[in-house]
Amino acid sequence: MPEVIKHCEAVSNYAVSLARKIRDRGHKVDVEFIEVAALLHDVGRSKTHGIDHGLAGAKILSDHPGFARVCERHIGAGLTKEEAEELGLPKKDFLPETIEEKIIAHADNMVRGSEAVSLKETTEFFEKRLGKNHPGVERVKKLSDEIKILISE
Repeated sequence: MPEVIKHCEAVSNYAVSLARKIRDRGHKVDVEFIEVAALLHDVGRSKTHGIDHGLAGAKILSDHPGFARVCERHIGAGLTKEEAEELGLPKKDFLPETIEEKIIAHADNMVRGSEAVSLKETTEFFEKRLGKNHPGVERVKKLSDEIKILISE
């Protein structure tokens, strides 16, 4: 479990860094929420390390809907309801919607263990797990582009 804690700390630090840059460009973003939610995004790993760890985390944090949503929606760049069903999850969209959810999902994608990695490394990681032409790979790239635009505006 110490490696999960280090990962969550690294994701939180990276997400806060992104959020501050985005806020400094004039966008409304809740940096404090991001810091805490990113620390909690993998709390479900205390119950399972499977694809359902997001749901497990959401259940643990069910009294805190914003944090629960981050747990559900942080996997990759989110899951469509069809992908969720294929994976044995409830048939509903698990796509990040708020800027905070998107920042945390992106930060999680860009941190392996406790180290930041490049988009190329992230893309290769998802291609190996999902297949080169899986729509999730394109969603990861698209989310990265969306965050880059918010930082540079």
